[in-house]
Amino acid sequence: MSLTEGFVDTNVFLHAQSHDEHSRWCRELLRCAANGTLSLTIDPIVLHELTYVLPRYVQQMGRRDVALYLRTVVAWPGIVLHDEPFWLSVLDTWESDGRLSWADAVLIRRAQAAGRPVWTRNHRDFARYSLAPAAWPEP
Repeated sequence: MSLTEGFVDTNVFLHAQSHDEHSRWCRELLRCAANGTLSLTIDPIVLHELTYVLPRYVQQMGRRDVALYLRTVVAWPGIVLHDEPFWLSVLDTWESDGRLSWADAVLIRRAQAAGRPVWTRNHRDFARYSLAPAAWPEP
């Protein structure tokens, strides 16, 4: 069978962690990506899904375990993640702050890169980061 490069879905990673009728196929697909014989593009939305689905699916996985797993997958020769340094910095931010959502980690990293504020009323999570000030207009 000839393998064609393509996009990889979240469910492939989940089935690879289980013992169902899809597991061996998914494990083999990921093995091919790990050894570089197949090129799979992982979209950032899949990374996001894995941050909250993996700990529910593999219950012993904590935030640090998920981050390590995702860094390992991204480092495989057959995995393509566009703008990889940015997304790895998001992963670092998400991992290091147990209260922070993935979306908030993305906003923080984008705002830092652009030198812009994050307009939010969620000051608790954003105040810990060096961001451009946001002066709210008077209502």
